[in-house]
Amino acid sequence: MGIENFFHSTESLITALATLVAAVASLVKAFKDFQKENPPQPLEQKHSKSPALASLLKMPAFDLGISLALVSIGIFVARELVPPPPQVAITNPVVAQQIEVRILPEAGSGSFTVSGTSSGVFANANLRLYVLVHPADPFAAGWWIQQPATVDRNGQWTTQAWIGNKDFPPQPNHKIDILAVVTDPARVAGRMQISDPKDINPVAQSDIVRVSIGSIK
Repeated sequence: MGIENFFHSTESLITALATLVAAVASLVKAFKDFQKENPPQPLEQKHSKSPALASLLKMPAFDLGISLALVSIGIFVARELVPPPPQVAITNPVVAQQIEVRILPEAGSGSFTVSGTSSGVFANANLRLYVLVHPADPFAAGWWIQQPATVDRNGQWTTQAWIGNKDFPPQPNHKIDILAVVTDPARVAGRMQISDPKDINPVAQSDIVRVSIGSIK
């Protein structure tokens, strides 16, 4: 889990709250111990006692409580200051949808539109959003990397995906797996096919959407 993922995760919130509770418990113990060691004195004797703060600072429970409180506050502050990790989702097509594929006669391949939502991609010059296509049935090993999607400032994105060729043209009822990933374009480096999406080290990816070809145009 990256640092951005941690600070914006439920785990970081639980950690911050648990640390804060531990800090309060430690400080309460320190004050109780201080009261036991420093019972109230007559007014004329109070000047002979060391300052209360100096006494408290000598107590391990007080130091621990302050340290834990600072850690908790630091996590809460980081949750606000550290930008959230990129996210991506496919909204069209949807799972089990029958899609229309447009054939390019000279190539034998077919194209279809894929679109979705994202965050943390548009303003990051080091990231691109790619759609990966995998022939599921009939099965063919690997994922085909499509051209980078166009992402607008609102995070909406769209791209044209391609499937098949002259030897294996797309046909009705063929099933296709579609995945959207966000990664550094240097990881893609001109590759057209990969065996596994992990090969391009995505910083974010959508759920896999399996669709079937409903018609050929």
